[in-house]
Amino acid sequence: MRPLSCDHLVVGAGSTGLAVADHLLRRNSGSVILLDRLESPQARMGESRVPLLVPPYDPPCDASDSSDWEGPIHRALELYEGWSNWLEMDPGYRRSGALVLSAENVRNGDWLESGEIRRRWSALGDMSSGAHFVAECGTVNHQEVLAALMWRLRKSGGRFHGGAALNHLEETSNGVHFYTSRRDGFAQRVYLCHGAAAPSMMKEMGVRHRQKIETVCEFSFDLSGDFPPLIHWPHHKATLFFSSSSTAELHMVSTPIDPLPGGNLPTAAVDWELLSSFRKAWGPFIPGFSDSVIRKARARHRRAHDADSLEVVSSAGGCIQMPAAAGEYQDLMFPALAEALVEQVDSGATGGLLEDLGD
Repeated sequence: MRPLSCDHLVVGAGSTGLAVADHLLRRNSGSVILLDRLESPQARMGESRVPLLVPPYDPPCDASDSSDWEGPIHRALELYEGWSNWLEMDPGYRRSGALVLSAENVRNGDWLESGEIRRRWSALGDMSSGAHFVAECGTVNHQEVLAALMWRLRKSGGRFHGGAALNHLEETSNGVHFYTSRRDGFAQRVYLCHGAAAPSMMKEMGVRHRQKIETVCEFSFDLSGDFPPLIHWPHHKATLFFSSSSTAELHMVSTPIDPLPGGNLPTAAVDWELLSSFRKAWGPFIPGFSDSVIRKARARHRRAHDADSLEVVSSAGGCIQMPAAAGEYQDLMFPALAEALVEQVDSGATGGLLEDLGD
Protein backbone atom coordinates (compact mmCIF):
# COMPACT_ATOMS: atom_id res chain seq x y z
CA MET A 1 0.00 0.00 0.00
CA ARG A 2 1.14 3.53 -0.73
CA PRO A 3 2.03 5.80 2.20
CA LEU A 4 -0.73 8.02 3.51
CA SER A 5 -0.52 11.76 2.95
CA CYS A 6 -2.60 14.56 4.45
CA ASP A 7 -2.45 18.09 5.75
CA HIS A 8 -3.72 17.11 9.21
CA LEU A 9 -3.49 13.79 11.05
CA VAL A 10 -5.72 13.55 14.13
CA VAL A 11 -4.87 10.63 16.43
CA GLY A 12 -7.75 9.33 18.54
CA ALA A 13 -11.42 9.08 17.53
CA GLY A 14 -12.80 9.97 20.93
CA SER A 15 -14.80 13.14 21.46
CA THR A 16 -11.79 15.48 21.42
CA GLY A 17 -10.21 13.96 18.31
CA LEU A 18 -13.51 13.98 16.44
CA ALA A 19 -14.10 17.61 17.43
CA VAL A 20 -10.61 18.66 16.30
CA ALA A 21 -11.14 16.92 12.95
CA ASP A 22 -14.58 18.50 12.59
CA HIS A 23 -13.30 21.98 13.29
CA LEU A 24 -10.41 21.58 10.82
CA LEU A 25 -12.88 20.56 8.12
CA ARG A 26 -15.22 23.46 8.95
CA ARG A 27 -12.27 25.82 8.48
CA ASN A 28 -11.33 24.26 5.14
CA SER A 29 -7.84 23.90 6.58
CA GLY A 30 -6.89 21.03 4.24
CA SER A 31 -7.20 17.26 4.07
CA VAL A 32 -7.86 15.43 7.36
CA ILE A 33 -7.21 11.82 8.38
CA LEU A 34 -8.59 10.56 11.70
CA LEU A 35 -6.67 7.59 13.11
CA ASP A 36 -7.77 5.25 15.90
CA ARG A 37 -6.66 1.86 17.23
CA LEU A 38 -10.31 0.76 17.37
CA GLU A 39 -12.38 0.01 14.30
CA SER A 40 -15.14 2.30 15.56
CA PRO A 41 -15.21 5.08 18.17
CA GLN A 42 -18.51 3.68 19.43
CA ALA A 43 -16.67 0.55 20.63
CA ARG A 44 -15.64 2.19 23.91
CA MET A 45 -16.94 0.99 27.26
CA GLY A 46 -19.20 2.83 29.65
CA GLU A 47 -22.75 4.10 29.85
CA SER A 48 -24.16 6.18 27.00
CA ARG A 49 -25.11 9.18 29.14
CA VAL A 50 -22.40 11.29 30.74
CA PRO A 51 -22.52 14.32 33.05
CA LEU A 52 -21.77 17.81 31.76
CA LEU A 53 -20.22 19.64 34.70
CA VAL A 54 -19.31 23.31 34.79
CA PRO A 55 -15.87 23.77 36.44
CA PRO A 56 -16.76 25.38 39.79
CA TYR A 57 -13.59 27.39 40.35
CA ASP A 58 -11.15 29.46 38.35
CA PRO A 59 -7.73 27.77 38.36
CA PRO A 60 -4.86 29.48 40.19
CA CYS A 61 -2.63 31.14 37.64
CA ASP A 62 0.31 33.50 37.47
CA ALA A 63 1.04 36.32 35.06
CA SER A 64 2.51 33.93 32.49
CA ASP A 65 -0.46 31.56 32.57
CA SER A 66 -3.61 32.41 30.61
CA SER A 67 -5.64 29.43 31.84
CA ASP A 68 -8.88 31.34 32.37
CA TRP A 69 -11.85 29.01 32.02
CA GLU A 70 -14.62 31.58 31.68
CA GLY A 71 -14.37 31.87 27.89
CA PRO A 72 -14.13 28.13 27.15
CA ILE A 73 -17.01 27.37 29.54
CA HIS A 74 -19.26 29.94 27.87
CA ARG A 75 -18.31 28.61 24.44
CA ALA A 76 -18.89 24.97 25.39
CA LEU A 77 -22.36 25.71 26.76
CA GLU A 78 -23.14 27.74 23.65
CA LEU A 79 -22.21 24.80 21.43
CA TYR A 80 -24.31 22.27 23.35
CA GLU A 81 -27.30 24.58 23.52
CA GLY A 82 -26.90 25.26 19.79
CA TRP A 83 -26.39 21.59 18.96
CA SER A 84 -28.50 21.80 15.78
CA ASN A 85 -25.86 24.03 14.19
CA TRP A 86 -22.91 22.18 15.71
CA LEU A 87 -23.79 18.46 15.50
CA GLU A 88 -26.89 18.57 13.26
CA MET A 89 -28.17 15.48 15.14
CA ASP A 90 -29.88 15.50 18.53
CA PRO A 91 -27.33 14.34 21.17
CA GLY A 92 -29.96 14.07 23.90
CA TYR A 93 -28.67 17.12 25.77
CA ARG A 94 -30.60 17.58 29.02
CA ARG A 95 -29.96 20.63 31.18
CA SER A 96 -30.94 19.57 34.70
CA GLY A 97 -28.62 21.43 37.08
CA ALA A 98 -26.30 19.92 39.69
CA LEU A 99 -25.95 20.07 43.45
CA VAL A 100 -22.30 20.98 44.08
CA LEU A 101 -21.09 20.10 47.57
CA SER A 102 -18.48 22.73 48.32
CA ALA A 103 -18.18 25.38 51.02
CA GLU A 104 -16.23 27.64 48.66
CA ASN A 105 -17.80 30.06 46.22
CA VAL A 106 -18.85 28.24 43.07
CA ARG A 107 -19.11 29.70 39.58
CA ASN A 108 -22.74 30.55 38.74
CA GLY A 109 -23.93 28.67 41.83
CA ASP A 110 -26.95 29.52 43.98
CA TRP A 111 -26.39 28.77 47.67
CA LEU A 112 -29.02 26.51 49.26
CA GLU A 113 -29.31 25.97 52.99
CA SER A 114 -29.67 22.39 54.22
CA GLY A 115 -33.40 22.83 54.87
CA GLU A 116 -34.00 24.06 51.32
CA ILE A 117 -32.03 21.11 49.95
CA ARG A 118 -34.22 18.65 51.86
CA ARG A 119 -37.35 20.47 50.70
CA ARG A 120 -36.33 20.18 47.04
CA TRP A 121 -35.10 16.57 47.21
CA SER A 122 -36.88 14.65 49.94
CA ALA A 123 -34.85 11.45 49.54
CA LEU A 124 -31.64 13.11 50.74
CA GLY A 125 -30.48 12.66 54.32
CA ASP A 126 -29.39 15.38 56.71
CA MET A 127 -26.28 17.42 56.06
CA SER A 128 -24.52 19.82 58.39
CA SER A 129 -24.24 22.67 55.90
CA GLY A 130 -25.71 23.85 52.64
CA ALA A 131 -24.49 23.45 49.07
CA HIS A 132 -24.57 25.21 45.72
CA PHE A 133 -26.97 24.52 42.87
CA VAL A 134 -25.52 25.16 39.40
CA ALA A 135 -28.34 25.28 36.86
CA GLU A 136 -26.07 25.07 33.79
CA CYS A 137 -25.00 21.45 34.41
CA GLY A 138 -26.72 18.52 32.71
CA THR A 139 -26.20 15.25 30.87
CA VAL A 140 -25.80 14.19 27.24
CA ASN A 141 -25.82 10.95 25.27
CA HIS A 142 -22.10 10.60 24.61
CA GLN A 143 -22.53 7.89 21.98
CA GLU A 144 -24.85 10.16 19.99
CA VAL A 145 -22.25 12.94 20.12
CA LEU A 146 -19.58 10.58 18.75
CA ALA A 147 -21.91 9.27 16.05
CA ALA A 148 -22.86 12.79 14.96
CA LEU A 149 -19.24 13.95 14.76
CA MET A 150 -18.21 10.84 12.82
CA TRP A 151 -21.09 11.43 10.40
CA ARG A 152 -19.94 15.02 9.95
CA LEU A 153 -16.36 13.87 9.33
CA ARG A 154 -17.39 11.61 6.47
CA LYS A 155 -19.89 14.12 5.10
CA SER A 156 -17.21 16.82 4.99
CA GLY A 157 -14.59 14.70 3.21
CA GLY A 158 -12.47 13.53 6.13
CA ARG A 159 -11.04 10.01 6.14
CA PHE A 160 -11.23 7.58 9.06
CA HIS A 161 -8.62 4.85 9.47
CA GLY A 162 -9.70 2.48 12.25
CA GLY A 163 -7.80 -0.46 13.68
CA ALA A 164 -4.47 1.34 13.31
CA ALA A 165 -2.39 2.18 16.37
CA LEU A 166 0.15 5.01 16.20
CA ASN A 167 3.64 3.63 16.85
CA HIS A 168 6.07 6.46 16.16
CA LEU A 169 6.40 10.08 14.99
CA GLU A 170 9.37 11.83 13.37
CA GLU A 171 9.12 15.60 13.14
CA THR A 172 10.94 17.38 10.32
CA SER A 173 11.19 21.01 9.28
CA ASN A 174 8.15 20.74 7.01
CA GLY A 175 5.92 18.18 8.72
CA VAL A 176 5.72 14.83 10.47
CA HIS A 177 6.41 11.28 9.32
CA PHE A 178 4.07 8.91 11.14
CA TYR A 179 4.20 5.15 11.51
CA THR A 180 1.16 3.06 12.45
CA SER A 181 0.50 -0.64 12.94
CA ARG A 182 -0.88 -0.77 9.38
CA ARG A 183 0.55 2.04 7.25
CA ASP A 184 3.06 4.85 7.29
CA GLY A 185 2.57 8.37 6.02
CA PHE A 186 3.33 12.07 6.16
CA ALA A 187 1.26 14.97 7.54
CA GLN A 188 1.85 18.68 7.76
CA ARG A 189 0.50 18.64 11.32
CA VAL A 190 -0.38 15.98 13.88
CA TYR A 191 -2.86 16.36 16.75
CA LEU A 192 -2.45 13.87 19.61
CA CYS A 193 -5.94 13.28 21.01
CA HIS A 194 -5.63 9.59 21.90
CA GLY A 195 -6.32 9.89 25.59
CA ALA A 196 -3.82 8.84 28.20
CA ALA A 197 -1.22 7.72 25.64
CA ALA A 198 -0.70 11.27 24.33
CA PRO A 199 1.14 12.78 27.35
CA SER A 200 3.60 9.87 27.41
CA MET A 201 4.31 10.27 23.70
CA MET A 202 4.94 13.99 24.15
CA LYS A 203 7.36 13.29 27.00
CA GLU A 204 9.19 10.73 24.87
CA MET A 205 9.79 13.53 22.36
CA GLY A 206 11.31 15.64 25.13
CA VAL A 207 8.35 18.02 25.45
CA ARG A 208 7.67 19.25 28.98
CA HIS A 209 4.04 19.77 29.94
CA ARG A 210 1.74 19.87 32.94
CA GLN A 211 -0.79 17.28 31.90
CA LYS A 212 -1.12 14.13 33.99
CA ILE A 213 -2.80 10.75 33.75
CA GLU A 214 -5.45 9.68 36.23
CA THR A 215 -7.65 6.63 36.66
CA VAL A 216 -11.42 7.02 36.56
CA CYS A 217 -13.54 4.42 38.34
CA GLU A 218 -17.17 4.11 37.23
CA PHE A 219 -19.80 2.26 39.26
CA SER A 220 -23.41 1.45 38.30
CA PHE A 221 -25.92 0.56 41.02
CA ASP A 222 -29.63 0.59 41.80
CA LEU A 223 -30.91 3.73 43.48
CA SER A 224 -34.29 5.38 43.28
CA GLY A 225 -36.02 8.23 45.02
CA ASP A 226 -36.33 11.98 44.94
CA PHE A 227 -32.62 12.77 44.47
CA PRO A 228 -30.92 15.59 42.55
CA PRO A 229 -30.23 14.51 38.95
CA LEU A 230 -26.55 15.38 39.44
CA ILE A 231 -24.41 15.62 42.58
CA HIS A 232 -20.80 16.75 42.30
CA TRP A 233 -18.04 16.73 44.92
CA PRO A 234 -15.26 18.91 43.40
CA HIS A 235 -12.63 18.20 46.04
CA HIS A 236 -13.25 14.44 45.83
CA LYS A 237 -13.45 14.53 42.02
CA ALA A 238 -16.62 12.47 42.32
CA THR A 239 -19.95 12.75 40.51
CA LEU A 240 -23.23 10.88 41.00
CA PHE A 241 -25.92 11.02 38.33
CA PHE A 242 -28.81 8.92 37.06
CA SER A 243 -28.69 7.06 33.74
CA SER A 244 -32.31 5.97 34.29
CA SER A 245 -35.01 6.47 36.90
CA SER A 246 -33.63 3.63 39.04
CA THR A 247 -29.96 3.35 38.01
CA ALA A 248 -27.27 5.63 39.36
CA GLU A 249 -23.72 6.12 38.13
CA LEU A 250 -20.84 7.16 40.34
CA HIS A 251 -17.65 8.41 38.69
CA MET A 252 -14.60 8.82 40.92
CA VAL A 253 -10.92 9.60 40.37
CA SER A 254 -8.24 7.62 42.15
CA THR A 255 -4.60 8.62 42.65
CA PRO A 256 -2.79 9.94 39.51
CA ILE A 257 -0.53 7.31 37.98
CA ASP A 258 2.95 7.26 36.45
CA PRO A 259 3.82 5.34 33.28
CA LEU A 260 5.75 2.09 33.59
CA PRO A 261 9.34 1.85 32.25
CA GLY A 262 9.14 2.26 28.50
CA GLY A 263 6.18 4.64 28.70
CA ASN A 264 3.42 2.02 28.89
CA LEU A 265 0.54 2.55 31.30
CA PRO A 266 -0.46 -0.01 33.92
CA THR A 267 -3.85 -1.60 33.35
CA ALA A 268 -6.60 0.56 34.79
CA ALA A 269 -7.93 -1.08 37.97
CA VAL A 270 -11.10 -0.40 39.95
CA ASP A 271 -10.30 1.19 43.32
CA TRP A 272 -12.68 -0.62 45.67
CA GLU A 273 -11.12 0.95 48.77
CA LEU A 274 -11.90 4.40 47.39
CA LEU A 275 -15.54 3.39 46.89
CA SER A 276 -15.73 1.94 50.40
CA SER A 277 -14.40 5.09 52.08
CA PHE A 278 -16.68 7.29 49.97
CA ARG A 279 -19.73 5.20 50.89
CA LYS A 280 -18.83 5.42 54.56
CA ALA A 281 -18.52 9.20 54.38
CA TRP A 282 -21.59 9.97 52.26
CA GLY A 283 -23.93 7.03 52.86
CA PRO A 284 -26.01 8.92 55.47
CA PHE A 285 -26.53 11.79 53.02
CA ILE A 286 -27.69 9.45 50.23
CA PRO A 287 -29.92 6.77 51.82
CA GLY A 288 -29.59 3.43 50.05
CA PHE A 289 -26.15 4.23 48.66
CA SER A 290 -24.11 2.30 51.25
CA ASP A 291 -26.16 -0.89 50.90
CA SER A 292 -26.69 -0.84 47.14
CA VAL A 293 -25.37 -3.69 45.01
CA ILE A 294 -22.78 -2.64 42.43
CA ARG A 295 -24.08 -3.88 39.07
CA LYS A 296 -21.09 -2.79 36.98
CA ALA A 297 -17.61 -1.52 37.78
CA ARG A 298 -15.17 -0.16 35.22
CA ALA A 299 -11.86 1.69 35.23
CA ARG A 300 -10.12 3.72 32.55
CA HIS A 301 -7.26 6.17 32.20
CA ARG A 302 -7.69 9.73 30.97
CA ARG A 303 -5.72 12.91 30.51
CA ALA A 304 -6.24 15.61 33.09
CA HIS A 305 -4.93 19.09 33.76
CA ASP A 306 -2.06 19.39 36.20
CA ALA A 307 -1.92 22.59 38.27
CA ASP A 308 -5.31 23.41 36.70
CA SER A 309 -3.71 24.40 33.42
CA LEU A 310 -5.58 24.66 30.13
CA GLU A 311 -2.35 24.76 28.15
CA VAL A 312 -2.02 23.51 24.57
CA VAL A 313 1.18 21.46 24.28
CA SER A 314 3.36 21.79 21.16
CA SER A 315 6.42 19.92 19.95
CA ALA A 316 9.78 21.61 19.43
CA GLY A 317 9.10 22.14 15.73
CA GLY A 318 5.49 23.19 16.27
CA CYS A 319 4.06 20.49 13.97
CA ILE A 320 2.73 18.20 16.71
CA GLN A 321 0.00 19.44 19.03
CA MET A 322 -1.73 18.04 22.11
CA PRO A 323 -4.99 19.77 23.15
CA ALA A 324 -5.73 20.94 26.66
CA ALA A 325 -7.40 18.52 29.06
CA ALA A 326 -10.12 19.29 31.58
CA GLY A 327 -10.40 16.06 33.59
CA GLU A 328 -13.91 15.48 34.95
CA TYR A 329 -15.12 18.52 33.00
CA GLN A 330 -13.89 17.19 29.64
CA ASP A 331 -17.30 16.01 28.40
CA LEU A 332 -18.56 19.58 28.59
CA MET A 333 -15.37 21.36 27.60
CA PHE A 334 -13.99 19.26 24.73
CA PRO A 335 -15.66 21.09 21.80
CA ALA A 336 -14.46 24.48 23.05
CA LEU A 337 -10.95 23.16 23.75
CA ALA A 338 -10.79 21.61 20.28
CA GLU A 339 -11.93 24.86 18.72
CA ALA A 340 -9.33 26.83 20.69
CA LEU A 341 -6.58 24.44 19.60
CA VAL A 342 -7.40 24.73 15.90
CA GLU A 343 -7.78 28.51 16.08
CA GLN A 344 -4.42 28.76 17.80
CA VAL A 345 -2.74 26.67 15.09
CA ASP A 346 -4.65 28.24 12.22
CA SER A 347 -4.40 31.82 13.44
CA GLY A 348 -5.69 33.24 10.18
CA ALA A 349 -9.18 31.88 10.84
CA THR A 350 -11.66 33.77 13.00
CA GLY A 351 -15.17 33.26 14.30
CA GLY A 352 -16.81 30.25 15.86
CA LEU A 353 -18.71 27.17 14.83
CA LEU A 354 -22.19 28.54 15.26
CA GLU A 355 -21.37 31.84 13.55
CA ASP A 356 -19.75 30.02 10.62
CA LEU A 357 -22.90 28.02 10.02
CA GLY A 358 -25.29 30.90 10.48
CA ASP A 359 -25.86 31.59 6.80
